[in-house]
Parts: sequence; structure tokens; C-alpha cells
Amino acid sequence: MTELLGRGRHFSAVACYNDSMAAGAMGVLNDNGIDVPREISLIGFDDVLISRYVRPRLTTVRYPIVTMATQAAELALALAEQRPAPEITHLFSPTLVRRHSVVAPQEGDKS
Repeated sequence: MTELLGRGRHFSAVACYNDSMAAGAMGVLNDNGIDVPREISLIGFDDVLISRYVRPRLTTVRYPIVTMATQAAELALALAEQRPAPEITHLFSPTLVRRHSVVAPQEGDKS
């Protein structure tokens, strides 16, 4: 985030790889006097605990990680035991968890 700010380019939002990176980005933005979300919206990914405790609370994307991990483990065990792989036909859908780090762009903002 420090490098991005150093480029002197205007932007209105940042999408982070995960919530921990978003929390770090939020800290850098705050240290540089940039108000989240009034000046820059910030979104994370994975809905871990930190997203509920940073201020403002972090908007994030949640995936059903436990279900995904369970199905992956079942598949791995079947392959390791040379059993036919279980037929899993499930499409995982993300959920947007709306909190307080994202706002609509200001009128006239083209970034």
C-alpha cells in the first residue's frame, strides 16, 4: 500500500487478497491521513476474525471454507486409498459481508 500511495495516482478503492492484507492496508491508509471509506473504499477476502475488529469494520467476501476443506479431504483420502473418488458436484458461492469499509464512489469520481 505504501508503494501504491507513493505513485501519486488517484484511486477510489482497493480489493485485497485477504482480510489480513486489508487490515495492513487500512493501517497504512490511516497512517497517511486517508479516511476509509470516505476517501478510499477497502474490501478484503475470507472473513476472518480481524475483519470484525478493525475500524471501520471490514467489508469482505466469505467462502464456505469448512465445507470446501471437508470435501477436499474426502477426495484426497479416496485417492490415497485408491478408492473411486466420491462424486462431488457442488458449486461454492461466495457471500458479500457488508460492513463499513466500502461506500459508493463520489459523484464525478472516475477512478
